[in-house]
Amino acid sequence: MALSAVGAFDPIGETLATYANSRHRVAPLLHLACQNCADLAADEKASAILRSSYQDNVYANLRQKAVERNISDLLISHSVPFSFLKGRGLAEQLHNDPAVRQSKDVDILVAPDRSRQVIQIFNDEGYIYKTPALRGKKLFARSRQDMDIKLFKDLTFLDPKFMVPIELHCRLFAFEPNRLTADFNDSVRLRAIPSLSNSFYCLYLILHGALALWQRLKWVVDLSIMARKMAMHNRLEMMDIAKSFGCEVTVAASLLMAEEIFPGSLDDEWQVLLSTYERHESLLRIQGFFYQSLMTASDEKSMLSLKSFVLSGPADFVFPGKISPLESLFKRFMISLSIRI
Repeated sequence: MALSAVGAFDPIGETLATYANSRHRVAPLLHLACQNCADLAADEKASAILRSSYQDNVYANLRQKAVERNISDLLISHSVPFSFLKGRGLAEQLHNDPAVRQSKDVDILVAPDRSRQVIQIFNDEGYIYKTPALRGKKLFARSRQDMDIKLFKDLTFLDPKFMVPIELHCRLFAFEPNRLTADFNDSVRLRAIPSLSNSFYCLYLILHGALALWQRLKWVVDLSIMARKMAMHNRLEMMDIAKSFGCEVTVAASLLMAEEIFPGSLDDEWQVLLSTYERHESLLRIQGFFYQSLMTASDEKSMLSLKSFVLSGPADFVFPGKISPLESLFKRFMISLSIRI
């Protein structure tokens, strides 16, 4: 991560290596760290787990690369603009060795008015649709896919050759303020691999982690490296965009949490920029959610209020006042109905 070591390290044991691999998805990064850091070591069983995770991820990256190439060729041939989100494209911008960042699927974003066309293309080309329904097969399956992508934040297909999951998005998040995705698309211009020099893309990555309550250390690693790579004008622009969607306190809480977890993530310019938010009454509460989520033994969101569970989940505090409760309730009802019918 290009950060200075803090304190002494005990050797990594089997339990920690397993936890790093299954819960926080940082085992490949730990493997590389053990090879390059004289102060860090792992016992024999832990070394085997970390090495195996790294090797598996090398092969996973190759499969994902092949899937991305096929999707790119397919959508370009149909003149459909698209962006790959996170995944290999992000790993290559963050790490000298992209195989240290784990990702299990390929996320692709298309404009809402092209989603029906892309769904049709995927079906025609033999991609395997993974329905969210409790029943294995839905009535009117094709038309239901067109409807479901408007209800859910994405649809999942499997590549028929490599069996890599593909998440097709026509919006960024399940619950989000009006125009968030539209403004994002205008900013990145749906280029295949959005750049970390784009402030809106950096904001999306932070919001993705925040809406997942920063459950995985992998995402905090991303944030630490990204924060140090951002130029000052990108930092200011990103915070201005965040203000326009009411999520600037959440962004500040995320960045300050990264500094707590990985000291040195924020330089003096970041500290000055974020100093005004440290006094905000909701910042400590939001950070509390993040710390609790990150430290739990398993993925859970039990710390959220009943209101958040019933309505828009973490979006309730990530975008305070920007998500309509009535729209959230209606969408929750329709999602529940769609899953059961």
